[in-house]
Amino acid sequence: MKVNTFTRLALGLGATALAFGSIVAPASADPASGTFGTLAGLGSDTTQDVMNAVAAAIGGGKIASYDATNAATTVVTRAGGTAIPRANGSGAGRDLLRVAIGQTEAAAVATFGGPSAQVTTAQAAGQIDFARSSSGASASDVVPDGVLTYIPFAIDAVTYATSATSDLPTNLSKAEVTQIFKGQVDRVAVTGTTRTLVAKGAPDPSGADRVTTISTFIPQAGSGTRSYWLGQVGISETDIAANTYPNLKDKDLSGADVQEHKGAALTSGTAAQNRGTIVPFSIGQWVAQANGKITDHRAGAVVNSVDGVAPTTGSGTAYALNGSFNAYTRKVYNIVPSSLADDDTSAIHQAFVGTSSLVCQQTAVITAYGFGLMTGTGANACGDTSVRAYQPSTSTTTLHPVSGAKAGTATTLSADVTSFGNGGGTVTFEDATGRLLAQGTVAEGAVKGSATWTPATAGSVAVTATFVPALTGVAASVSAPVAVTVAKSSTGTAPITTPGGTTKTKAKAKVKVKVKKATTTKTVLLVTVKSSAKAAGKVTVKEGKKTLGKAKLKGTKAKVTLKGLKAGKHKLVAAFKGSATVKAASSKKTKVTVKKK
Repeated sequence: MKVNTFTRLALGLGATALAFGSIVAPASADPASGTFGTLAGLGSDTTQDVMNAVAAAIGGGKIASYDATNAATTVVTRAGGTAIPRANGSGAGRDLLRVAIGQTEAAAVATFGGPSAQVTTAQAAGQIDFARSSSGASASDVVPDGVLTYIPFAIDAVTYATSATSDLPTNLSKAEVTQIFKGQVDRVAVTGTTRTLVAKGAPDPSGADRVTTISTFIPQAGSGTRSYWLGQVGISETDIAANTYPNLKDKDLSGADVQEHKGAALTSGTAAQNRGTIVPFSIGQWVAQANGKITDHRAGAVVNSVDGVAPTTGSGTAYALNGSFNAYTRKVYNIVPSSLADDDTSAIHQAFVGTSSLVCQQTAVITAYGFGLMTGTGANACGDTSVRAYQPSTSTTTLHPVSGAKAGTATTLSADVTSFGNGGGTVTFEDATGRLLAQGTVAEGAVKGSATWTPATAGSVAVTATFVPALTGVAASVSAPVAVTVAKSSTGTAPITTPGGTTKTKAKAKVKVKVKKATTTKTVLLVTVKSSAKAAGKVTVKEGKKTLGKAKLKGTKAKVTLKGLKAGKHKLVAAFKGSATVKAASSKKTKVTVKKK
């Protein structure tokens, strides 16, 4: 991606911040043995050190960031918790979080120095709260109502690194970098002080002092830097699986995994081989290691210029990211459950969401560790929550038939429920008008929920059950209605009550509307229903008394598509009809200007 104006300005702040580097303590590794944080996170190697330092600066045990690289391939993040894989890389951290919230039931999670570890929702639920990521969400995974939110907090830059004895030029164009990683250039000829790239299949230049074979490395699978860099040079994982580019290796010349932001791969061969090694390297990581903020794993790695612009400024232990370097820049993120990002009372929201969040306020730490600040607005602001990914997984609810119901007599209503991880939740029972009859709890690990209902009068009642899972990656579900015949009571009637014998008080809701697109061909609205209880059901969009469209809530959001609106100004209202646990509510009138398509 191209660097934005805000990035150039923000990166320029790095040198100033480093002048005060002494106020920023070096990053520590995992939290001390036997101590645990409120929010636990794993994932990206690129951002593990800056997030360790951010967590230390915030203090109070609010954030616990666990290293991606450690000899121990599992980690315990909760007192009395179960061991989960130590996710090594952005993709590994993301997938571990997806499993933990029930969005997917199982995944193979990459770990450092060992094989991928299989983990299930039942094992990971409640053990991880956020995932570090040095790459954004894949376009194919982005959905408006996604259960995960990618929250940016800094800017990183990447360049190509070589060994200290390399024959490769110290300045390449982006086109030349791409040619090397695609194997179109596979050698470099050295004649005196001149270094010339040699195309694959071309003869070695005559008269050269030596010709060195280029060894192109990429980081281990699951690495965010790998994903980002491949995208920059136009290579896909499908290409790698098909061996389209046989020159690309994620094993170094000694056969070891290529770990991102470590220089070992560059010196893994003979002296002659090491003169041709090349690997992508986070400039932020290189700066932090050079400045002594973290353990120095560079092994003499040199970060090089692209299109004539140096990647760093400074020297010694006072390096900084060069604000003018814009060849390869990217946002870095913390990935969190969307429902918690939307809840301004949650620890997730307070830690990560918005420019005033705990993480975004740690500007001195962020720049001291070689990253640039985000000073833009909207999607370019620190703490932005606009990028959502991954549809929730489905749950099922099946209401049991009810027999022997009698007016004035307690009757048990029960339903079978299924969801990834069987993480529990609540089950509510309603009649055809949406009136609450009873509510019960589905325990963690259970597949059934029940509650007691006392019918008031005889007759036929159509009852439905709604299951709202506790895990944020699982969608709510509603059973098919079951007709319940209530016989007369010889002792009269009784009021309808909830299991505790009191009328159930529903939570209030706020409905907001965001216009995503407004043309005569298609108008797309994103409706958000916020409540202290989990809302489920449909939202309806009206203009005056006319209903224009409906959509089902997925999590807290529903995307409503309207077709055929006339060009001009409209005033639309979105309404949530209410559910077993949440009161009905409507938005304010939203002014929408529809343009001709």
